[in-house]
Amino acid sequence: MNSLSLGIPGIGGVSPGTHFCALYSGPVERDRLLYPFLDEGLRQGDKCLCLIDDVEPALVRDRAVGQPGPDYSRRSAQLDVERSSDAYLRSGAFSVDDMVSFLSERVDAALADDFYLLRAAGEMSWVLSGAPGWDDLFVYESSLNHVVEHEPAILMCLYDLKKFGAEMLVEVLRTHPKVLLDGTVIENPHYLQPAEYAPAARAAAVTAYPLVWVAGDRDDGTDHGWASLTDAELRIVSCVSQGVTNRRVGEELSVSRHTVDAHLKHIYLKLGVHSRVELTVLALRHRLPIE
Repeated sequence: MNSLSLGIPGIGGVSPGTHFCALYSGPVERDRLLYPFLDEGLRQGDKCLCLIDDVEPALVRDRAVGQPGPDYSRRSAQLDVERSSDAYLRSGAFSVDDMVSFLSERVDAALADDFYLLRAAGEMSWVLSGAPGWDDLFVYESSLNHVVEHEPAILMCLYDLKKFGAEMLVEVLRTHPKVLLDGTVIENPHYLQPAEYAPAARAAAVTAYPLVWVAGDRDDGTDHGWASLTDAELRIVSCVSQGVTNRRVGEELSVSRHTVDAHLKHIYLKLGVHSRVELTVLALRHRLPIE
């Protein structure tokens, strides 16, 4: 299995052992990622696991498995849906070791049941409750990269841009080697290897290799690049921060896609950023409304 489809329209294949984050804005965008991802796994005969709090697990199961029919029993046996909080907080607090063991056990169980792959999606809003141990989340996210690197598994962590602030999003980027945003999976230039993310090494690594977008965000608050954005450019940044494609941005603002492309190039130049991910983080850091 060299390349596996995620099932999401317009997204290419990934290899087993892939751990990536999907950034989206609101439940509609989440569902456009989650259900095709699960459906592809069910179609390919994978064992699928969905951890979610924002929707009742039974509703997710019904929508993913479909109506009773010839394939209903098979698809139903392939899919497990649980509350994120029940999985991540099994002992009442978050534990890196417990959660790594949980996923390792799920991989082993899938193989024991003759599945070739575990395809798991975890919706991460549970952490916003401030449950005990939540501040170890990104140590866990970082350690997962070693855990699944050589395992028959694909792990998708779902982060809602409407809920997570810039500070947490920075940690999301530092702990996921791949990012799915705006219909594209990209190699994350801000990713830190687990050894770099270890508590002692992390502070030095972050100081030596800060995120590119920080260069345009000055401590004295002047931030001339951001202040120079026009109202039209800010509207485009707001749309892009929601994961909206250039074509859809053009439709919403009644301009051509080519006009949006030109504006984005100018915005990137002003801010010293090079990707939609960097632009999204910067928009969140400046508290630009994401509606």
